[in-house]
Amino acid sequence: MKLRINLFYKMLFIIVVIISITLFLYGRSYQNNIKLITNQLTLTDLNQLNFFTQQLDNNIDQLFTNAYTLFRDSTIRNFGQIDNLEHLINRNHTKLNVLEKLSLQTSSANLINHIAVYNVNSKEVLSTDSTSQFGELALKQSLDTDWTFVPYTAQSMSQGEFHMYLASPAHYLETPEKANMIMEVRFSTSELVKMLSEYQTQYSGDTFLFQQNNEIISQPGSDLDLAKGILSKIEDLEDKKNISTIVNFDGKRYMVNSAWSESLKWHVIHYSPLEVFLKPLESSRLAFYMASIFLLIISIFLLLLLFRQIHRPISMLIRAVNRIKEGMWSYRINLNTNNEFSILNEAFNEMASQIQTLIEQVYMEQLRVKDAYLKQLQSQINPHFLYNCLFFIKSKAGVGDTDAVSAMAINLGEYYRYITRLDESNTTIGQELKLLENYLSVQNLRKQRIAYRIHVPESLLELQIPRLLIQPLVENSIVHGIEKISGQGIITITGKTEGTRLYISVEDNGAGMSEQDRIKLLEKIESPVFNETSGYGLWNVQQRLKHVFGVHSGLSLSISEMGGVCVTLRMDRKEV
Repeated sequence: MKLRINLFYKMLFIIVVIISITLFLYGRSYQNNIKLITNQLTLTDLNQLNFFTQQLDNNIDQLFTNAYTLFRDSTIRNFGQIDNLEHLINRNHTKLNVLEKLSLQTSSANLINHIAVYNVNSKEVLSTDSTSQFGELALKQSLDTDWTFVPYTAQSMSQGEFHMYLASPAHYLETPEKANMIMEVRFSTSELVKMLSEYQTQYSGDTFLFQQNNEIISQPGSDLDLAKGILSKIEDLEDKKNISTIVNFDGKRYMVNSAWSESLKWHVIHYSPLEVFLKPLESSRLAFYMASIFLLIISIFLLLLLFRQIHRPISMLIRAVNRIKEGMWSYRINLNTNNEFSILNEAFNEMASQIQTLIEQVYMEQLRVKDAYLKQLQSQINPHFLYNCLFFIKSKAGVGDTDAVSAMAINLGEYYRYITRLDESNTTIGQELKLLENYLSVQNLRKQRIAYRIHVPESLLELQIPRLLIQPLVENSIVHGIEKISGQGIITITGKTEGTRLYISVEDNGAGMSEQDRIKLLEKIESPVFNETSGYGLWNVQQRLKHVFGVHSGLSLSISEMGGVCVTLRMDRKEV
């Protein structure tokens, strides 16, 4: 009897230890999951906030661009010289035309705005807002060239407005009394509040705009005390443009993200209570702990009832657990019993089968994630010269140069058809060189001073490489090399093999770089995380080379004999 009691306590001790270890591992896993989920939520929220801020800046930039275009209009300029041109134009007719164009311009913008034109000499004001005034006092001080916030009085329904000015001539903004004409563009903060409201309906928490002088633009009903309290917990807010952090305030944790509006020079800040997102995990943890306690109680009860019948089945079960632990995922318990352990054995076999299936799924998922990551890196290489090419086509079409228009359209179409085809991640060197010819043809049509030479053996043209590996190097040579010099630009593309290694070099006669700058750039592209605003294309290519061809592949930089920079792709094909 003493032996049985000792064995019983030993088995009980084992169960307690197993459950304790499970709880400990679950606790560690729970903390890691909290960190992971928090990081993912923060990243997602920051990306969404950056997208919203970009939309905001686009609307404001469109407002400025439209106003500047309108200010260059001949009818508007006639109004500025109306006293001198009175013998040539009808004064009233000109004013009506100006008002019509002002109204048309304000109605075409995404933001409701008002435009006023002030003739300094005749002191006449034409505006889309009948209440608009432009006093003499405003001419005694320099006018704002950027968007400036002007708060309203406490009785106003809106929090204020943003305005900016244009002057003719432009350099008279500092001395507006000497200008011929001044244009004022303004919009109410209620337009920004409307955008904030549309954005906020999709997310929890609150979103507001914040300026360094403690000005806040928020939605009606926002908790300004909470917003100010959260802002007080953020260090160096004025010195940083983008912030992503977790703030503890008033006993609660808040996820806070900030994006910088380049147009307004304001912070766009969004905060959310972190507990809202983590509450399901808290409930799951409580349920897990309750289930663990319940399991312990049931185990003790079963030990008391079934002690005589569990020794052999438990031995088999422990053996099976050890086999699974050793990585033998296909191991199963083959023991026919007529008691309750048959259910346990079946459950274990089912669990082992599920574990085996899950491990295989996780392995395949890792492969898919790696492939998706490579495609994501590839898709980030997105040329930014489309607008320039479209403006080139428009310009050449305007002068009747159909040959240039046709050449640009064909090469640009071939170029974009190639880079937007994401169904295959690999291509041949020959197809990649064809893309370069299209790209360089487009660049040469625009700049008309780029010569290029391609020296790649025919035997290499059918070799498979990841798509868009060479084009970023050529683009880098043009943007950072040839564009910084005057005269003829030359780009040379060469290819060769040495054993299992493939080398492709892009060399130019551009501005080049110092040895110190070369070493600094190499350090940037070698970093696993890239946080700079330039050099992203080279870093992207470097990461893709490492992922596809292994750690012995990558980029190398050297000073070109032509006076510029030579960038070499090194691909160790034996590691593929």
